[in-house]
Amino acid sequence: MTRRSFLKASAALTGALALGDWNLLAKAGPRSERPTLVVWWLNGGPAGLFNSADAFLANGAFGVTRDNVRGLGNGLYVDAGSLGALPAVARSHMASVHFRHGLYSHNDSRVAVLQSGSRSQLLRCAAAMPHSAIPCAVVNNLGFPVGVSANPPVEQGIGVERIGKLDDARRTLSIAQFNDIREAYGAFGANRAIDDQRSTFAAVEALVHEGASVIYAQPAYTGRQDRQFDTHRDDIGKIAREIMAPITPMLATFLSRVMAIPGRNVVTLLTGEFSRTLPGADHAKGGTATVIGKYVRTGAVGRQQADGSPPADAPPPEALWAFVASALRLGEAAPFGINPHPGLLV
Repeated sequence: MTRRSFLKASAALTGALALGDWNLLAKAGPRSERPTLVVWWLNGGPAGLFNSADAFLANGAFGVTRDNVRGLGNGLYVDAGSLGALPAVARSHMASVHFRHGLYSHNDSRVAVLQSGSRSQLLRCAAAMPHSAIPCAVVNNLGFPVGVSANPPVEQGIGVERIGKLDDARRTLSIAQFNDIREAYGAFGANRAIDDQRSTFAAVEALVHEGASVIYAQPAYTGRQDRQFDTHRDDIGKIAREIMAPITPMLATFLSRVMAIPGRNVVTLLTGEFSRTLPGADHAKGGTATVIGKYVRTGAVGRQQADGSPPADAPPPEALWAFVASALRLGEAAPFGINPHPGLLV
């Protein structure tokens, strides 16, 4: 290589990086791993029995017993029939992360988790990630929950793209690849709309393969569109488990498939606006999120209180996003501040 050709190649790489050309960066070396964040929004607020089950062993709240709890290590105890039934690759890279916003209403709490003022946390995250043809996708006919801005301000030119039909999720995938994804979830039929659980999971996986940066979807279809996990008076956790039951096998399929994609760092976030408290499975003033990803160390930030509320010293939701950004390995590009839980990352 001549000096002139070397300088030209160096200039091309520098320019590509400045413009966010991820394809060229991907050829530059081992730091080319593409991140994707998938947010499964459990609308209405799931009970902490799923990811902080040990908090209820002593009092039996939410129907928790030693027979239906699975310890994954490092202080993480999950519901055996749901998160405990996920594939080994997920269980060995799963963390529960608390947050406290001090709010009671669904709408205010949703805004506290999904927005920073008027700004979308999803778009802020997408703007900090490498260039993608699909920076931020909102999948299926449920969209954002009530209270959250349906059209948040763009971030560095990035806005929300709504994916309402299965064909909208396919860009460069071959028909054979796309059909393989649909078959994995049983998402076949004449109806091309993304309006049920099967088509939602198929569309989200397709978008992961297409290199989307941030993907948001609600996975629960219960007949109550706005508050699927709003399980008042469910002190024994029966209704909460029934809502999660059909989600679990599809989530297991999804995680086993996307976490095996080479050259990808897919981080999955399961959360709602809050957890449930006793008595009455009421609204907690914060919640416990589940984060799954290849650089997540299995464990728990801390135990929920016995009534289902997060610890009194739990940080605000912004800290959850800081942890997620660290799991995505966004580095200094992340806008959420310092990750308060570095011990739960490898």
